Amino acid sequence: AVVSTQSTGDSDDEEEEFDANAPAPDPVEAPIEHAAFKLRQETAKYHEEDNGMITAARKIAQKFQQMAKYTKGRREILELGSTEEKSEFSSMTDMITTCKEIIALTKQIQKHADLISKNCPDKRLVMSLSNSMEPMGMLSQQLNIIASVKAAACGKYDESAEVEADEMLTINAQNLMKSVRDTVRASESCSVKIDSAGNNLKFKRR
Repeated sequence: AVVSTQSTGDSDDEEEEFDANAPAPDPVEAPIEHAAFKLRQETAKYHEEDNGMITAARKIAQKFQQMAKYTKGRREILELGSTEEKSEFSSMTDMITTCKEIIALTKQIQKHADLISKNCPDKRLVMSLSNSMEPMGMLSQQLNIIASVKAAACGKYDESAEVEADEMLTINAQNLMKSVRDTVRASESCSVKIDSAGNNLKFKRR
C-alpha cells in the first residue's frame, strides 16, 4: 500500500508517499535504512489522525533515515576522499540536533504507552507493553552519548573513532526502532481492551 503523509508544517510532515510493499533496503548494506523501513511499514498500517504515537514513530523512522544518509556521506569522505557530503545535514550539529529530536519523540511514545498501560485491564497485555518499551529509555540515553562521541571524533578527524561510533549508532538505531515498533504493536493490543472513554489513542487501520 502507498501511504501519503499530509503536511502540517514540520519538515518531517511534508507530503510524502511511502510504498509499504516496496523491497526493503538490504539489512547488511543498509542496516539503519532497513530498520527505518520496517518501522515505516508498521506505522503505515494506521491512520495518524488521533494517534500521536503513530506520528512520533513515523518521524523517528524518517529522522534515522536522514542520519543514515549523513553517516554514509561521511564514510565516503573518509574512504574515498570525497569533498561532498551526500546528506541533508550540513554539519555534525545538525546530526546532534536530530538525535535530540529522536529522543524527544521516544519520550512522547513512552508517555502515550504509559497512559495506555494504566487504562488496560488485561495484565498480560500490560506486561507485554511494558517489556516492549522498557529498552527505549536506555537506548535514547545511549544515542545521545554516541552522537557526542561521533561529533568529537569528527572534530579531531579521528577516523577509527568515527567508524567505531558509526557501528555503535547502527546497533543503537536498530534496537531503538525495534523497541518502538514492538511498543506500537503492544499498544494496539492493549487499546482493544480499553473502553473509548479511557483510550486516548485511536488505532484505525488503513
